[in-house]
Amino acid sequence: MKIRIYTLLLPLVFLVCLQACQNQQANASKNGVKAMDSRGKEITLERPAQRVVVLYPSLVDEVYMLQAGDRLVGIPEQVYQMEDTYAFLSKLDPRIVQKSIATPTFGGQANNVESIVSLNPDLVLTFNTDQDNITQLENLGIPVFTFSSKDETSIFNELIGMGTLLDKKTRAEEIVKFVGDEVKKMAVPLDQPQKKVYYAWSKGRVLSTSGRGSLIDMAIRLSGAANACPLEMEAPNVGAETIYKWNPDLMILWNSKSSDVYNLKELAALPAVKNKQVFVMSPSFPFDPHTVKFMLFAKQVRHWCFPSFTKEQLDQDMTMAFEKLYGKAGLLQ
Repeated sequence: MKIRIYTLLLPLVFLVCLQACQNQQANASKNGVKAMDSRGKEITLERPAQRVVVLYPSLVDEVYMLQAGDRLVGIPEQVYQMEDTYAFLSKLDPRIVQKSIATPTFGGQANNVESIVSLNPDLVLTFNTDQDNITQLENLGIPVFTFSSKDETSIFNELIGMGTLLDKKTRAEEIVKFVGDEVKKMAVPLDQPQKKVYYAWSKGRVLSTSGRGSLIDMAIRLSGAANACPLEMEAPNVGAETIYKWNPDLMILWNSKSSDVYNLKELAALPAVKNKQVFVMSPSFPFDPHTVKFMLFAKQVRHWCFPSFTKEQLDQDMTMAFEKLYGKAGLLQ
């Protein structure tokens, strides 16, 4: 008798469980996951993204920080072309080593929308300056989450937004807290004068710099130094005579060689050049200011500006930071 009752009840229990699961999935689909991007646009997905295409190397880096590299189905070709980026990310993902993740690009930063669509992404990550691609992809119904990386607050908020869409919000918040705490520790040494830093753009563009209010300006100020460029402009081009007028204590180069400065006859008499105070951010990957590693950019500048912040301290901070940012020890070895 009991066996018969159980036999009759089993289908009923199964139907109740099935209905409960369907209701749960329907609610998840209805509510989805939401995050505000750099445009102030709310991006809503039915469920956390599983197939992600990223159009800029800095954003690929942050996906790996969130430990969501397995979601990547498309990345920019530059990830394979930039030696330091390729070498580091190869430690995190064998697909990078094999160069087996698709690169929907024509080369450089020109993206092939047809190739992106063919990867069937449920989310595309890009910078808000990539307007043509954003418009085309959104017109095709593909969700696009944009970044500006214009300052510390934006970088933090955009990382958490991306983390939310990847179901990695807690991980993003852990990273933001760590970086925020490290930034708070960087007070200017009271017994040392503030130095002026001139930043030169990549590929030997020595006479192009970053003005006040820019991302680089933020990182320089966090280091305890001052931006030698007083102009309220994102990327001014200046003449040699202007650099003499600003008279920076040191010059910092990005993806350039120190010889790009030392071979310029028009800057030969500049005190920073004569005193060999020209430094190169190399390799550049550990200091990418478009990511939360703006904090490490600031620490490297701090070391060059303030002798009290020693190379040993910098190396210790770098090792700890990479372990925190990527959740894995020994990555800088």
